[in-house]
Amino acid sequence: MTFDSASGADAVQRSKKDRERQESIGVTEDDKLASDVKRAGGKIFYLTGEVWVDSEYKAETKLPEEILTFASDEYFKLLKQKPKLAEYFSLAERVVVVFEGRVYRINAAGK
Repeated sequence: MTFDSASGADAVQRSKKDRERQESIGVTEDDKLASDVKRAGGKIFYLTGEVWVDSEYKAETKLPEEILTFASDEYFKLLKQKPKLAEYFSLAERVVVVFEGRVYRINAAGK
């Protein structure tokens, strides 16, 4: 059984290029993953669609939920009562956060 040294060298080169391509794809996937995760006020949030969702949020727990519109009067009233929420709400106009046994769902302001 004989091996052609030229084809062996070609195989090594192809293998190196394939590995480089796989590694570059891995970095791209890691970068995307990192952009879909944020930390605010000691909590971790995941981007789900267009909403930043608290990692503690589980729909099946059925916690009481308050739904507010970003920058509405009720929104600012709540922030005055519970200033800690500002750290979480600062992520975006659309946020779901679990805080003090309640779920706060902030929807984007209408146009």
